[in-house]
Amino acid sequence: MQSKLSIGEMSKLRRVTIHTLRHYDKIGLLKPDYIDPHSGYRYYSIEQYEVLGTIKELRNIGFSLEKIKLFLTNRNVDQSIQFLQKSMSDIQKKIRELQDIHHILNIRLTNIEQFKNSYKDTDIVIKYFEEREYIQLEKPVSWNDYESLYFGFLELENMIEGAIPVLASNKFGDIIYKEYFDEFRQTSDIPDQLSSYQSQLFILIQDEDSPYSTQKLEKGLYICSYHTGLVWEKMLIQLKKLLDYCDKYGYVITGNAVRIMQVDVSLTDQYDEAYYEIQIPIQRKIV
Repeated sequence: MQSKLSIGEMSKLRRVTIHTLRHYDKIGLLKPDYIDPHSGYRYYSIEQYEVLGTIKELRNIGFSLEKIKLFLTNRNVDQSIQFLQKSMSDIQKKIRELQDIHHILNIRLTNIEQFKNSYKDTDIVIKYFEEREYIQLEKPVSWNDYESLYFGFLELENMIEGAIPVLASNKFGDIIYKEYFDEFRQTSDIPDQLSSYQSQLFILIQDEDSPYSTQKLEKGLYICSYHTGLVWEKMLIQLKKLLDYCDKYGYVITGNAVRIMQVDVSLTDQYDEAYYEIQIPIQRKIV
């Protein structure tokens, strides 16, 4: 190897672009050992060949150029050990954060697949749920007030300070009061005045700590169906089907219905691909 390496030779030997070497020169990270005053050609020393190798290694494990520059300034063994130990601690923290993200996304994907698979053969299924804990907004939301609906979910997200990422959770929902059910049973039409109906918005906080008072959805059997889109009219069609099914097959409804976002608009910009699941707590009639 020659005692001096041109910028082209250094680029080929270390497999970095000439543009990268010029950038390193510009920011003072790796300046050429010698610049010919007549031609302006840049030349690097053999020692700089090794320094560039160190830069590449540090870049490969995620070091910023600023950190690398700090590392290469006035080095000695003790300082390098401290720097690398601190960097190891930072990397371990990032690994834990990525593991948490991986865990959340894995749960989210599993939930979506289970939701879709449960309705492969029918649009009405009976599921068992363990007890679920939730926070609800104090003020109910009118069915035709979409602005309050969106702001309500935003308020719930802020209440738990982003602990449950919207993209990675099927935690948001609303409560549909049991007192409406008889009225829906008695009509085949969709009500004209949706403003007369209200829901209570909530967010499930299973496994999350919260400073707010919580309530519980009781464990047990729920008769379930789903609807697409964000409009209440579609929800009412499926809700009436569930009520009719309960009447036909002798299931006793024991509480309010809940509607859970299973696939929300953070995953699609097509509203018809957003899925809500309606869940009604039931018991079978004792004959």
